[in-house]
Formats: sequence, C-alpha cells, structure tokens
Amino acid sequence: MMAEGRDGSPMSEKERSVKQEIAGLFDRLASTYDRIGPRFFSHFGRRLVELAQIPSGAKVLDVAAGRGAVLYPAAKQVGPHGHVVGIDLSAGMVCETAKEIKSSGLKNAEMHQMDAERLTFPDASFDFVLCGLSIFFFPQPRRALDEFYRVLRSGGRVGVTTFAKDSEAFDWLGEVLRSYLPRRGSQTGGGQKASVPPLDTPAGLEATLSNAGFEEIQIIKEEAGFVYEREEELWASLWSHGARRSLERMEPSILERFKADVFQRVQVFRRSGGIHMPPSRVLFALGIKPHC
Repeated sequence: MMAEGRDGSPMSEKERSVKQEIAGLFDRLASTYDRIGPRFFSHFGRRLVELAQIPSGAKVLDVAAGRGAVLYPAAKQVGPHGHVVGIDLSAGMVCETAKEIKSSGLKNAEMHQMDAERLTFPDASFDFVLCGLSIFFFPQPRRALDEFYRVLRSGGRVGVTTFAKDSEAFDWLGEVLRSYLPRRGSQTGGGQKASVPPLDTPAGLEATLSNAGFEEIQIIKEEAGFVYEREEELWASLWSHGARRSLERMEPSILERFKADVFQRVQVFRRSGGIHMPPSRVLFALGIKPHC
C-alpha cells in the first residue's frame, strides 16, 4: 500500500520506484526473515521493548514490523488490555506475520500494509511508536519521524534502533563484496537523506529525533555476538536479510566464487561451537513527545 499523504500530496515516480524496490526485496525475504541462524532481529527487538518500559494496557505502533521481532514482545508486555498494531511496506511480511498471529491465537496484535512515511492513522492514536532496525531503509526518515510524532499522543514515547557506525558484524562481508560488485550510492536508493544527520552515531541519532520535536532523548548502545553452527547456515542467513539484494545481482558462476570466498573468509571466526561473528552494535534512541 503506497498511499498518498494525508495532506493529499502525490508521491513522485522516483519515490514510488524506490519504495517498490524495497517492498519487493522484503517480499522475497518474508518467508525466512529472522528464521535462519541466530535470531538477531528478535534479540534487539526484545531489548527495544524492554528499554521502552511499556506499561500494561498501552497502545503500541510497531513500524516496519517485519516478522514480529518487536511486535511479539510488545504484545506480551501490554497484556490483554493493551494492543499492538504492526505495519510494513511489504505485503509478504504482513501476510506471513498475520498468519502467525492468527495461528498462535494472539488477540492483542494485528498487521497492516502501510507506508511508514504516510501513516493513515489519526493524530494522537498511540502511546508508543517503535521502529526496530528499519529507519535507515526509509527514503525520507525525517518524514517518517514526523509521522511518528503526529500519531503519538502528548507524552507518548518513541523508540528507534539503528546499527552503530562501529558495528563490526558484517565488515568482513563488505570487504568480500567490494571485490565482486561496483560501489553503489545509498543502499536504500533513496538519495534524499543529505539534510538528515547520520543515523548511525549517537549524536546524529539524537539530533534527528530532536529535530523532529522529541524531548528527553536517551541514546543507549548495546552489543551482542551471534554464533552460526556452520558455513551453510551462515550462507542461508545472508539470503534471509538485506544482504540478499547484493547476492541477487551476481551471475550464477560469480555467485559460486563469491560463496567460496565467504566460506574461506569466515574461517577466522571459527571457534569451539561454531562460527562466532564479530559483535553487532546497535543504538537505541528513546524520546518523548512533549505535552502540549
């Protein structure tokens, strides 16, 4: 669903094309996203919910909900008298997560296909707006934050996570990729972020939320290491998240050579029990919409 803005402003063809590309990628990822190898997104999603300190009975919006890394712990936290609404640009993600919600009998959560930069909810609809490891994919993150602010009630809280600039988890992958693929511009294809402070540093992330009107901003950095049992599990996991876009650009013969190089490169991380990847460092940004 790539709706017009609530103010009736049309979406440019470039913007529409970028979002269709992003949605298409995550449609292809939906069936395996955060389901192969260690549950990376689930770990940091659970920590976002914990740090947000959501009370029982709260109404929560989970933006770019994917396969529920934030939605499920949030639904548990708000309890039977609260409610969690998950949205995602990808119809595939919405379909997979909605099926899980139904099959699990979860009564206080739901999924909708929606554009984070063009929310269709009324003003002041939610007590919390959370967005886990996704805002850097948005062509216009400031517009998304303006929407988060709009749909929060006065005194409501926002929680956003991004990868820290000094995260080492996939530096090795970038090194291998550089010898196979030419450099591209923004990985999201947005080309509209020049006026936005960097989202991968504490200062930049704090400034971004402050510029959107949030106050009492806290930035917390955490890291975690993840272990893959074997090379094939790691390889399959690369096809289950954003790295897939680069893999899909390779011809089959090149892809086989790349796979062999990946297997060789990760031997440096092999320890007892499997392949111990470098630490993933994530920034948690928490803020409050001031009372009017």
